[in-house]
Amino acid sequence: MKSIKKLLAITLSLIMALGVFSASVFAEEETDVIENEIISIVDITVAAPVAGEYAVGDYEFESVDYSVDFLQWVGFETENIYFSTDPEDVITEEPFAAGDSYVVCITVEAADGFVFDVQENLIVSVNGYEAQIFDLTEDGKELSFSCLFECEAEDDIGGDDGNADGGFSFDQILNLLKSVLLTFIRFIGSLIGIS
Repeated sequence: MKSIKKLLAITLSLIMALGVFSASVFAEEETDVIENEIISIVDITVAAPVAGEYAVGDYEFESVDYSVDFLQWVGFETENIYFSTDPEDVITEEPFAAGDSYVVCITVEAADGFVFDVQENLIVSVNGYEAQIFDLTEDGKELSFSCLFECEAEDDIGGDDGNADGGFSFDQILNLLKSVLLTFIRFIGSLIGIS
Protein backbone atom coordinates (compact mmCIF):
# COMPACT_ATOMS: atom_id res chain seq x y z
CA MET A 1 0.00 0.00 0.00
CA LYS A 2 2.89 2.35 0.82
CA SER A 3 4.45 1.77 -2.59
CA ILE A 4 1.15 2.61 -4.31
CA LYS A 5 0.87 5.84 -2.29
CA LYS A 6 4.49 6.64 -3.13
CA LEU A 7 3.89 5.96 -6.84
CA LEU A 8 0.72 8.06 -6.75
CA ALA A 9 2.58 10.93 -5.03
CA ILE A 10 5.39 10.80 -7.59
CA THR A 11 2.89 10.75 -10.46
CA LEU A 12 0.97 13.72 -9.03
CA SER A 13 4.25 15.59 -8.50
CA LEU A 14 5.24 14.98 -12.12
CA ILE A 15 1.84 16.12 -13.39
CA MET A 16 2.06 19.31 -11.31
CA ALA A 17 5.64 19.94 -12.44
CA LEU A 18 4.65 19.50 -16.09
CA GLY A 19 1.71 21.85 -15.58
CA VAL A 20 3.94 24.54 -14.05
CA PHE A 21 6.58 24.02 -16.75
CA SER A 22 4.08 24.27 -19.61
CA ALA A 23 2.47 27.36 -18.06
CA SER A 24 5.88 29.05 -17.74
CA VAL A 25 6.77 28.15 -21.35
CA PHE A 26 3.44 29.53 -22.53
CA ALA A 27 3.98 32.73 -20.53
CA GLU A 28 7.48 33.06 -21.98
CA GLU A 29 6.12 32.63 -25.51
CA GLU A 30 3.47 35.26 -24.76
CA THR A 31 6.07 37.83 -23.76
CA ASP A 32 8.24 37.04 -26.79
CA VAL A 33 5.42 37.92 -29.19
CA ILE A 34 5.29 41.71 -29.18
CA GLU A 35 2.32 43.22 -30.94
CA ASN A 36 3.40 46.13 -33.12
CA GLU A 37 0.97 48.98 -33.63
CA ILE A 38 -0.29 49.17 -37.21
CA ILE A 39 0.26 52.33 -39.26
CA SER A 40 -2.63 52.59 -41.70
CA ILE A 41 -2.23 56.22 -42.85
CA VAL A 42 0.89 57.90 -44.22
CA ASP A 43 0.44 61.55 -45.15
CA ILE A 44 3.40 63.73 -46.16
CA THR A 45 3.57 67.26 -47.52
CA VAL A 46 6.49 68.15 -49.82
CA ALA A 47 7.56 71.36 -51.55
CA ALA A 48 5.81 70.88 -54.92
CA PRO A 49 7.61 71.77 -58.18
CA VAL A 50 7.41 75.43 -59.22
CA ALA A 51 8.68 76.61 -62.60
CA GLY A 52 12.05 78.32 -62.37
CA GLU A 53 12.81 76.97 -58.90
CA TYR A 54 15.22 74.18 -58.00
CA ALA A 55 14.11 70.97 -56.32
CA VAL A 56 14.49 70.83 -52.55
CA GLY A 57 14.01 68.03 -50.06
CA ASP A 58 11.61 69.89 -47.79
CA TYR A 59 8.83 67.79 -46.28
CA GLU A 60 6.45 67.79 -43.32
CA PHE A 61 4.33 65.19 -41.57
CA GLU A 62 2.61 65.04 -38.19
CA SER A 63 3.29 61.44 -37.14
CA VAL A 64 5.94 60.08 -34.79
CA ASP A 65 5.15 56.54 -35.97
CA TYR A 66 7.56 56.76 -38.91
CA SER A 67 10.42 58.82 -40.33
CA VAL A 68 11.57 59.71 -43.85
CA ASP A 69 14.57 57.62 -44.86
CA PHE A 70 14.89 58.71 -48.52
CA LEU A 71 13.49 61.44 -50.77
CA GLN A 72 14.17 62.05 -54.44
CA TRP A 73 12.74 64.25 -57.23
CA VAL A 74 12.94 62.75 -60.74
CA GLY A 75 11.82 64.04 -64.15
CA PHE A 76 8.84 61.96 -65.28
CA GLU A 77 9.91 61.62 -68.91
CA THR A 78 13.64 62.34 -68.66
CA GLU A 79 14.36 60.36 -65.47
CA ASN A 80 16.88 63.09 -64.57
CA ILE A 81 17.41 63.38 -60.81
CA TYR A 82 16.71 66.92 -59.57
CA PHE A 83 17.14 66.22 -55.85
CA SER A 84 18.14 63.19 -53.78
CA THR A 85 19.06 62.46 -50.20
CA ASP A 86 21.40 59.76 -51.55
CA PRO A 87 24.81 61.47 -51.92
CA GLU A 88 25.83 59.03 -54.67
CA ASP A 89 23.06 60.15 -57.05
CA VAL A 90 24.08 62.46 -59.91
CA ILE A 91 21.95 65.61 -59.69
CA THR A 92 20.74 67.57 -62.75
CA GLU A 93 21.48 71.22 -62.01
CA GLU A 94 18.37 72.62 -63.71
CA PRO A 95 15.26 74.30 -62.31
CA PHE A 96 11.78 72.88 -62.76
CA ALA A 97 10.13 73.76 -66.09
CA ALA A 98 6.47 74.79 -66.45
CA GLY A 99 4.30 72.08 -67.98
CA ASP A 100 6.78 69.27 -67.23
CA SER A 101 5.93 66.45 -64.83
CA TYR A 102 8.06 65.33 -61.91
CA VAL A 103 7.90 62.37 -59.56
CA VAL A 104 8.74 62.49 -55.88
CA CYS A 105 9.97 59.12 -54.55
CA ILE A 106 9.87 58.66 -50.79
CA THR A 107 10.88 55.84 -48.46
CA VAL A 108 9.65 55.92 -44.88
CA GLU A 109 10.72 53.70 -41.99
CA ALA A 110 8.43 52.65 -39.14
CA ALA A 111 9.51 53.61 -35.62
CA ASP A 112 10.18 50.91 -33.00
CA GLY A 113 6.93 49.21 -32.02
CA PHE A 114 5.19 50.16 -35.28
CA VAL A 115 4.70 48.49 -38.68
CA PHE A 116 2.97 49.62 -41.85
CA ASP A 117 -0.28 47.84 -42.67
CA VAL A 118 0.61 44.96 -45.00
CA GLN A 119 -3.05 43.92 -45.40
CA GLU A 120 -3.67 46.39 -48.26
CA ASN A 121 -5.53 48.81 -45.97
CA LEU A 122 -2.76 51.39 -46.14
CA ILE A 123 -3.68 54.93 -47.26
CA VAL A 124 -0.66 56.88 -48.54
CA SER A 125 -0.86 60.48 -49.73
CA VAL A 126 1.52 63.26 -50.70
CA ASN A 127 0.17 66.83 -50.55
CA GLY A 128 -3.31 65.33 -50.32
CA TYR A 129 -2.92 63.28 -53.53
CA GLU A 130 -3.03 59.49 -53.49
CA ALA A 131 0.49 58.07 -53.80
CA GLN A 132 1.55 54.93 -55.66
CA ILE A 133 3.06 52.29 -53.35
CA PHE A 134 5.86 50.42 -55.09
CA ASP A 135 7.55 48.58 -52.22
CA LEU A 136 6.58 47.42 -48.74
CA THR A 137 8.94 45.06 -46.93
CA GLU A 138 7.49 41.77 -45.67
CA ASP A 139 8.05 42.78 -42.05
CA GLY A 140 6.15 46.03 -42.67
CA LYS A 141 9.04 48.19 -41.42
CA GLU A 142 9.87 50.05 -44.65
CA LEU A 143 7.54 51.58 -47.23
CA SER A 144 8.43 53.20 -50.57
CA PHE A 145 5.98 55.21 -52.66
CA SER A 146 5.84 57.92 -55.31
CA CYS A 147 3.57 60.71 -56.47
CA LEU A 148 3.41 62.55 -59.80
CA PHE A 149 3.30 66.35 -59.92
CA GLU A 150 2.85 68.69 -62.87
CA CYS A 151 4.98 71.78 -62.56
CA GLU A 152 3.05 75.03 -62.44
CA ALA A 153 4.29 78.52 -63.17
CA GLU A 154 4.90 80.53 -59.99
CA ASP A 155 2.00 82.89 -60.70
CA ASP A 156 -0.40 79.91 -61.01
CA ILE A 157 0.26 78.72 -57.45
CA GLY A 158 -2.76 79.54 -55.31
CA GLY A 159 -4.39 81.19 -58.32
CA ASP A 160 -7.92 80.91 -59.46
CA ASP A 161 -7.34 78.15 -62.05
CA GLY A 162 -9.35 80.07 -64.62
CA ASN A 163 -12.14 80.98 -62.24
CA ALA A 164 -12.93 84.65 -62.98
CA ASP A 165 -14.36 85.12 -59.47
CA GLY A 166 -11.04 84.11 -57.89
CA GLY A 167 -12.50 81.13 -55.99
CA PHE A 168 -11.16 77.61 -55.64
CA SER A 169 -11.35 74.95 -58.32
CA PHE A 170 -13.22 71.69 -57.79
CA ASP A 171 -9.90 69.79 -57.54
CA GLN A 172 -8.62 72.15 -54.85
CA ILE A 173 -11.81 71.74 -52.81
CA LEU A 174 -11.68 67.96 -53.28
CA ASN A 175 -8.06 67.82 -52.10
CA LEU A 176 -8.88 70.00 -49.09
CA LEU A 177 -11.79 67.72 -48.14
CA LYS A 178 -9.54 64.68 -48.59
CA SER A 179 -6.90 66.19 -46.27
CA VAL A 180 -9.54 67.05 -43.67
CA LEU A 181 -10.96 63.51 -43.87
CA LEU A 182 -7.50 61.92 -43.48
CA THR A 183 -6.81 64.14 -40.46
CA PHE A 184 -10.19 63.23 -38.96
CA ILE A 185 -9.54 59.49 -39.51
CA ARG A 186 -6.10 59.82 -37.89
CA PHE A 187 -7.65 61.68 -34.92
CA ILE A 188 -10.38 59.04 -34.42
CA GLY A 189 -7.73 56.31 -34.78
CA SER A 190 -5.59 57.91 -32.09
CA LEU A 191 -8.60 58.06 -29.75
CA ILE A 192 -9.33 54.35 -30.12
CA GLY A 193 -5.67 53.31 -30.22
CA ILE A 194 -5.22 52.70 -33.96
CA SER A 195 -2.35 54.44 -35.78
